[in-house]
Amino acid sequence: MRYASRWVIASACLIVGLNGLAIQTGQAQQPGTIPAYYKAKTGQPVKIPMNASGLKVFYSKYGFYRLSVDSSGGSGARSIKVVKPAADATVAKAFLMAASSQTYTIKSGDIRLDGKNVKWIDSHYNDAGHVSIPASYYPNFFNSVLADVTSIVQPKVDAAAPGIISFLVNEVNADSSIDGETLVVVFNTPSDLVKRSVALLFGGQQVDGDRFEITLASPIDPAKKGARADMGFGISFSYQPANQYSIIKVNGQPLSSSAGGFDDGFGYNGALITTGGIGDSNANPADPNATDFNGSRYDDEKYSLLPFIKKTDTVIRVDTLNPSADDNIFFAWFDLSADGDVNLDTDGDGLLDSWEKYGYSANGDGVIDVPLPQLGANPLKKDIFIAYAWMKKSPTEAKSHQPIAAVLQAITDAFANAPVSNPDGSTGITVHWKNLGGVNHVDDLNPVWDGFDAIMDPLVTPAERHVYHRLLNGHGYGGGSSSGISRGIPASDFVETLGKWDSNPGTLVQRAGTIMHELGHNLGLRHGGVDDENYKPNHLSIMSYLNQVVWLIKDGKPFLDYGRFDLANLDETKLNEALGLTNSAAAGGDAAILNYGVRWYSGGVLKFKNTRSDVRVDWNANGTPTDSPVAVDLNNDAANGVLAGRFIEWKNLIFDGGNIGPGLSSQKRNMMVGPEVMHELTFEEHKRMQQRAIEVK
Repeated sequence: MRYASRWVIASACLIVGLNGLAIQTGQAQQPGTIPAYYKAKTGQPVKIPMNASGLKVFYSKYGFYRLSVDSSGGSGARSIKVVKPAADATVAKAFLMAASSQTYTIKSGDIRLDGKNVKWIDSHYNDAGHVSIPASYYPNFFNSVLADVTSIVQPKVDAAAPGIISFLVNEVNADSSIDGETLVVVFNTPSDLVKRSVALLFGGQQVDGDRFEITLASPIDPAKKGARADMGFGISFSYQPANQYSIIKVNGQPLSSSAGGFDDGFGYNGALITTGGIGDSNANPADPNATDFNGSRYDDEKYSLLPFIKKTDTVIRVDTLNPSADDNIFFAWFDLSADGDVNLDTDGDGLLDSWEKYGYSANGDGVIDVPLPQLGANPLKKDIFIAYAWMKKSPTEAKSHQPIAAVLQAITDAFANAPVSNPDGSTGITVHWKNLGGVNHVDDLNPVWDGFDAIMDPLVTPAERHVYHRLLNGHGYGGGSSSGISRGIPASDFVETLGKWDSNPGTLVQRAGTIMHELGHNLGLRHGGVDDENYKPNHLSIMSYLNQVVWLIKDGKPFLDYGRFDLANLDETKLNEALGLTNSAAAGGDAAILNYGVRWYSGGVLKFKNTRSDVRVDWNANGTPTDSPVAVDLNNDAANGVLAGRFIEWKNLIFDGGNIGPGLSSQKRNMMVGPEVMHELTFEEHKRMQQRAIEVK
């Protein structure tokens, strides 16, 4: 372990908090601890943008490769190192990561490497490659960034002799909020005799736990000379000695109870960083359950997995847990003497290939808790599993809330017909239903999620919750007549509650539309496609209240679907009726929507056209469908603006929301919309909408 010599306990009375606000504390704050007063200005948990759910593989290779990893934390310009392993080694890729706290978002140019500004990668995680983790109830407190710095590192390292090469890293802005940097270099090493798999993961650990599953093409014999199965972590904002650490288990066995600290930095906020790398040993802690050693922790975040595997293993499972919920594991790396993949999910449905091939083992001990192959899972085609329970009828009801087979089949067919490609060459998504049976009738779930958990927790095991979305077909919730609700966006729990509608328990169309609508929220979809703006005519989806319980119009008939078209924006201040909805970005142009109808508001009254939404849509309903320009409040929000389109929902599903997929977290995944602000279509809203609906030719 390489603890720095300077130990400083900050006793600042003024700390910069959310959005740069200064917060007076009046007392010392232990380094590496999230202040108790950290809250949004509303006093509610911070709403965060969608980003990484845990650590994700961003780079992996198999062949003659080696890794160099080093970190540096502290003030001013500092050295960060690269070890060139051989004379013929050349840089394949180089990445720089940085981690901050105190809600500070690291910007391009905040950090320089050898005097050159570092620009962070634009990625699928979030704007400018930033990620944050939901640390306990303080999301956005941590931010981490990733950059490709090959152009800076490669010329210098390729020209150097084997050994240590130093670079200068400098935090030119927000030095006190940035804990440090990690430099990772992947080398091509043609003179090596053994091929290796290297994998790099970046993001934010779910503090309640993350899962890494290594799938091997052929087993590693741990007794064989040259066998290698090394792993390392990068952790920021961890201060030791203190009750701040992470626990690591391999195949259900404890490896360490003391990951963390500031080996590569100093003992004060703005310098708390450690990464298993240069100067560290892969000798695992002698006592995997120990926490303190001579007043400090003795884990250097670099490990060997060999003691935990058998020569027949083709899956290695690694679980992490941060009990203090205030450390930031932002990076992990693996180096294996075999062809292997980490958290491989070939079809991208949130269920790892190892699960779909062999079954899911919850605690990593190899005992299968959810037999996915027997349940029909396919690692080469997207699967969604839904476990549903339904309320029995009350003494005053004629029917229970059990969905009839035709309701479930309509949803199954809609997903099967989805314009979603799969690795096996097929299209569509397979939906698997599990009927949990009837439960006692509850007229009103209030609070909804307390009532939901009381019913559903005993019916779906914690292991199954990583595979199944949980659906409760209920009567009502929250004292109102809402049709249903999702536990946030994205999520893995949802309810359908049409019991307080006059059609109790709902018609086939109403029920299938509502179930698929709330499942859409689970899958990351919002009411407006690209945004939360509802009632948009250029959002041909049951996610819009215009279509939820009546479905879309296709060939003059109801059609159950999410948005599959790249429809243009609609400017309500200058509409061209002759053009109608525009889908010119898609192959074939507007022909794709030729048979689709469209609904909209005009003068506060719902209008609809049963076909040819691509042309001559009489937005102002004056009998002349060719006016231009016209101004109409199409979504009835009392304002004329631009209704954003350009969002194909089927291509933007998020499969690992809530509990789904690897990780041990419960309802703490990062969300675009939290459960406390969800609002859904009520019977009164639906009735007002439909009672004066007028067809426009």
